[in-house]
Amino acid sequence: MKLTAEDLPASERKIWEKVRTLPEHEKKTLWQMIKHTNKDHLCLVQVVTTHAASLEEKGLLVKNNAYRGKKGQSYYVLRTAPHLMKKLQGYANRPSPLL
Repeated sequence: MKLTAEDLPASERKIWEKVRTLPEHEKKTLWQMIKHTNKDHLCLVQVVTTHAASLEEKGLLVKNNAYRGKKGQSYYVLRTAPHLMKKLQGYANRPSPLL
């Protein structure tokens, strides 16, 4: 089953289109982060790559300023699109719908 824009609330469709048009290397980075998020959509990244920084610039990742760990950075993944995030987390153990 493929995820389509019609499966999402109207408010999240632009974000879905933005995700679909990402370069493949950024899609892979985002997919790995989605697979490793917790129930609050937080993901800890040990090393912030240029791909993660690019996703942050595009608004798909939001830095968690409350994180005080000594290693890495904590991000909210797709914070403004909770329905999309839940649907993508449902694919976590299946082939990526992004690629």
